[in-house]
This record gives sequence, structure tokens and C-alpha cells, in this order.
Amino acid sequence: MDGTGISAGDVPARLRLRLLCTTDLHGQILPWDEIADRPLPGRGLARLAPLVRAHRAGGANVLLFDNGDFLHGTVAAERASRALAAGAPGPHPVVAAMNAMGFDAGTLGNHEFDHGAAALETALSGLVHPVTCANLDDPAGPALPRELMLERHLRDDRGAMHVLRIGVIGLLPPRGAQGGAGRGIAGPQAPAARAALGRLRENGADLVVMLCHGGLDSARSLAALAGIDALFLGHTHALHPTAGAPALPGPPTAMPGALGSHLGVIDLQLAQDDRAGWRVVAGQARLQAPDTAEQGCDWAVTRAALPAHARTRRALARPVSRAPAPIGGAFPLVAPAPALQLMADAMRAAARALLGGHPAAGLPLLSAVHPFRPEPSAGFADLPGGTLTSRHLFALCPHPDRLRLVELPGAVLHDWLEDSARVFRRLLPGRQDQPLLDGGRPPHRFELLDGLEWRIDASRAAGAGRVTGLRHAGRPVRPEDRFVIAVASHRLEMDDPLAERLRAGRLRLPVAEPELRAVLRAHLRARPAAPPPRRGWRFAALPGTAGWFDAAQPEPPWLPGLRLVGPAPGGAWRFELSLDPRGAVRPIDSGGSRRYGGPARTGTVRCLNASKP
Repeated sequence: MDGTGISAGDVPARLRLRLLCTTDLHGQILPWDEIADRPLPGRGLARLAPLVRAHRAGGANVLLFDNGDFLHGTVAAERASRALAAGAPGPHPVVAAMNAMGFDAGTLGNHEFDHGAAALETALSGLVHPVTCANLDDPAGPALPRELMLERHLRDDRGAMHVLRIGVIGLLPPRGAQGGAGRGIAGPQAPAARAALGRLRENGADLVVMLCHGGLDSARSLAALAGIDALFLGHTHALHPTAGAPALPGPPTAMPGALGSHLGVIDLQLAQDDRAGWRVVAGQARLQAPDTAEQGCDWAVTRAALPAHARTRRALARPVSRAPAPIGGAFPLVAPAPALQLMADAMRAAARALLGGHPAAGLPLLSAVHPFRPEPSAGFADLPGGTLTSRHLFALCPHPDRLRLVELPGAVLHDWLEDSARVFRRLLPGRQDQPLLDGGRPPHRFELLDGLEWRIDASRAAGAGRVTGLRHAGRPVRPEDRFVIAVASHRLEMDDPLAERLRAGRLRLPVAEPELRAVLRAHLRARPAAPPPRRGWRFAALPGTAGWFDAAQPEPPWLPGLRLVGPAPGGAWRFELSLDPRGAVRPIDSGGSRRYGGPARTGTVRCLNASKP
């Protein structure tokens, strides 16, 4: 008893709990870029492992979670999953690495289903920690618990031990994803979360942790659910919290990027109430990045990945074709990239073969492509002149997608491109120092329709008529014109209005649709890799206006109006793009440059006589 007359036993016990989380690892165990075949500083689970061990060594009550999309994304991970699907014994190298880390629980992401239910179940069977998903509604998928109740012995601030019951809920993005061999069907997140939350509270959970494989929109939809004590997000590869970002409603929330770039950290303080048990009285979320200069890789995690890493490097070095000249993929978010045009040509050639004799064969044929490697840490999908190897196939087709053909009217194509243009920030005319890209929009959502021409007016608000001058073969695209679009299978399985239109417009073909990587391989073997020049998209001219963006390599400026500013945070390089036609070699919206050029035949039918809906 102290001078107040209150004994220590009368003061409610207090307990501090630290929750750690990874998300969207995508098989990135080592800090190595398989596609560029060079180090990838500050990435990989092996880099995060020392941070986790330091937290545990500090004596705090620590739990470690994973928020999905852990299994697929690197070439080594895909090769391992294909082997599991063919009956090879495990464990999957990602599973072995995670077991070396000692996770407490995890959930699934959409890419876990890329190689089918059988491979996924085999991989999951090797995990030491449990996996849960509340909204997985797929009879062919893995049988997972809707929620988990973990019991952990935790120490309070006075040194006494307590058994806490910690509920864990996992959520997939609605609909999940379709890959080369299987699909995970997921229902709406909020109703499934509400039901799981109710069961956990009825069964005496002291606190509930939500692992939501979704972005900030998911956080807002879940904020109305009372009883969530900590929320981890993912899926969009974004970061939260960040300096200057507005706070989210609801519980402490962390979204730790992708590929092991950050560790999500949520610190909770709990107080014991004789009547209500334990309750959270304070919480704070933050992100922690590995120190690439001072911190090495964890050997136990590294060792689990090394054999598959060595085999993958050998496989990626195998030649597949030749290119008569370099095919640039630099700056795909600010100018047409010939490397993407090469992918579009391959998809178009395969689509023509599939359409033989189909009623839609006479419609104009377009290809939908998007950059997969535009992040500052990832580098560009540049293809060198000379020998092309399997490494370059994976640079353009990192996921095991299949080719899909859909028929859509011109009005939907305009809406598609308008949504794609949301990747850009609204620029203030006449201002120079302003970011060009919207950091909250995933770069892979910048989708291009090869075979069309259009301008993007970045001075207009997102969704408010940024796309102008939409043309096909020199003629304006009318809302009623009909087109066939060759597109990757994963785009049809996304959860947005466009995906619904794509699914409704999918052409049913009498033959199996090929994998995109096989499509590109056949295209390269049939002819030298040399995409013909063509017009595509470009920015509308804005006098006196510029915007900056970051990229991985200090590539010499080649686009009119582009200049290298200097180093940027995170080891990237900052560039400034002038949209002022008076300061460029050519007007920014005139097309033409060293790597992409003026009008060229696309080999598609004019839309003048296209059929009506």
C-alpha cells in the first residue's frame, strides 16, 4: 500500500501487446530481383526477420501475423507451386522461410489461388501457423476456419502472467482471383467480418485482430464494425500510416507495403476489468523498414530459399529469341513503352488465331496491357538488343495469367481509360514542383488499350473527363462502336464495375485459351522482337506546367520535356516531366520520340463500319 491508501492489488493490471504483420510478400524471401538479376535492397522476408527477432528479444509481448499474397509473385515461388501441383513433395520455399520466422497466424490473398486449390492446400499443409479466412466461399478451395482463437500467455506491467484469448479474422478481396489453374471465390467482406466478430466475442475473445487483404476502401467499410481492436491492410501495396496522411476511422491500422518493404507495427495497451475482462485502452500504428546499411539477412530464412533461388537463376538464363535492337520499357507511367507494345502485339496475334471463324472476328481488335514493374524499387522492363531469355518473358508476364477475349462498346472503353487515368494527381496549371503520380493508386492499375489513341488532361479532376480525343485508326470512337479486346485473365476477376462488364462480354471460344507467357514465347520465336512504332496515349499540353516522379534508374532523358532532377528517397531517382509544349523538343501531345513514333498500321479493322450493340 502506498501513501494514497491504495494497494497494488487494487490497481487494474495493465498489459502492453505488440502486433507485427507482413503483407503482400509475393514470394520475396531474399533481397534479390530475379528479373533484373541484381540485389533488391530493403526487400524480402530475410531482411524483415532481424526486425522481428529484435522485437521479440526486447521482452515485449509480441505476435506476428501475415496478411496474404505471401505464396506467389517471384519466379522461384511460381516454379515451386507448379512442382507442388504436379505432385512434388514440399515444403514450398516460402512456407519453409515463414516457418523459420515463427508466425502466429495468417490469412490468404487473391494470388494464393494462382496455381489452383491442390497446390495451395499442399503448401498450406506445410505451414506451422494456422491460416483463416472468413469470406472464402469456394467448395473447391481449402477448408479453412472462419476465424481463429489464439490463447497466449502474456506478461503484464507488474510481471504477472495472464492467459489472453486473441481472436483473428482474415478477409480476402471480394471474388478473390483467377489464375492459371484455379479460383478462390470470396463473398463480401463486411458481412463475413461481422459474423466472425460476433462468434469470437461470444466465445470470450479479449481482443480481435483483423487481417484484411484489402486497401483503404476496405478499412472504411469495416470502420463501422464495433469490436475490432487492430486492423492490418494490404493488397494495394500502399503504405499506411505515412507522414501527413489523414487518420482512418476505427481501430489502429497499418498497411506495410509489399515485398517485405516494411513491417506493420501496432502497439496496444490493455487494462483488466473484473467485470468485463481485458479491454484495449490505447493503441498506435506505425511502419518499420529494415536498415539496409546496417542490417543483414536472417540466415535461417535465407537458407530456406537458397536452393530454389539457384535453380531459378539457371532457368531464367535460357535463351528464347533475339531482338534486333533494344526495346525500351522505361517510364511506362509517363509515355508509351515499346516493351508493353511488344506484349500487346503478341496478345493480338494469338487473339486473331483464336477468333478464326467466330462472329466477332470482323470487329476491331485491341490489346489491354499495363506495366508490372513501374515501382521505384523494381526497375524497368527494358529488353536488351541481342539474346532474349526466359528472364525477359517473366519481366513482361510475371503472373500465370491466361488470354481472355471480351467484346465491349466504345463507351465502356472510354470509361476504362478514364479510370486508368486516376493514377495521376491533378496538376495545377502553371505550377512546376508538384507530384505527377497519385501514390495511393497502384501503378498496375494504369491500363492501356493498344490500338487506340487518346490524350490525358492531368489538369482535370480524376474521373471528370481527363480522357479526350479517343480515336481508332484515325477516326473518333463512338459510344456504340464494338471492339474485341485481348486481356489478361486476372482483370476479369477483380472486384470493380469494369470487371463485371468484362465478364459479361467474355467471348466463349471452342478452344482453350493459352497462358500469356506461352503467347509471348511463341510470338518471339516466330519473328524478331521489334514492335512497329505507333501512336498511343499522351499527355495534353499544359503551358508552364510540370510534374515530378521517381524511378529506379537514372536513365538518360529521351522523352521531350523530361529531365533528371537528382537522387530521390529510397535509392530512387527523381525526374521532372514538363507538359509545356514550348519547353519540349516537340509538343508533349504530338507523339513521336526516339523509341515510339508516328502513325503506324495496327493491323486491326477500322471502326467506321463496326457493328452496333
